[in-house]
Amino acid sequence: MTTPSTPRFALPGTWGRVNLASDAAMHSSIRKVVEHSIGRDDRLATVRANMRGRFEQAAELARGSGATDFHLALELSPGIPLPAWLAVFLPDFDQTDFDSLGLTELKEALNFGLVTQQGSEARSRTVLEKTHVHAVRQAYRRVHPATEENVEFEVLQADYWLAAAEPNRLALLSFSTGYVEFEEQMLELFDAVIGTVRWPAPAVASA
Repeated sequence: MTTPSTPRFALPGTWGRVNLASDAAMHSSIRKVVEHSIGRDDRLATVRANMRGRFEQAAELARGSGATDFHLALELSPGIPLPAWLAVFLPDFDQTDFDSLGLTELKEALNFGLVTQQGSEARSRTVLEKTHVHAVRQAYRRVHPATEENVEFEVLQADYWLAAAEPNRLALLSFSTGYVEFEEQMLELFDAVIGTVRWPAPAVASA
């Protein structure tokens, strides 16, 4: 019997982890993260409410899509805010259609092929090889629809599909940020996080 493993990575600056176990746990952990970031000053109540609303909308979407973990960025360094979040998914390998996802590179990687990506698509799709973990990046912009609490807003999303072999494993690390005007810099930051990924093989439990 094997114990499942998840990718390990280093996040720059200050991040908060959201508990996705239940609605109550999710809302409670987001409230704590926001209060840690902004404080409890009554004059900032509207700012806190707006931040909670955006984070809750993103966390609910991730949880409904099957995310196993969710992280909220607070600061890149003291005094420098970083409006971003990260959702981690561990999809069922057997049910994944690489071709329909545009991830034939990962299929080749799992077949022990060495993959590189050059040319005009390199900006939106990048393949990395790091300690037997291959990653394909798909970056695009999307719009979060307006809700009763929040106005419509645009985000930059960078999805990193990770593949590791022996045994074959697949994961998705999906970053989003409101800093769409700094797309190049944000993608460089997210690439740097992926560069820290380590994904040990699942442990085999003793009988």
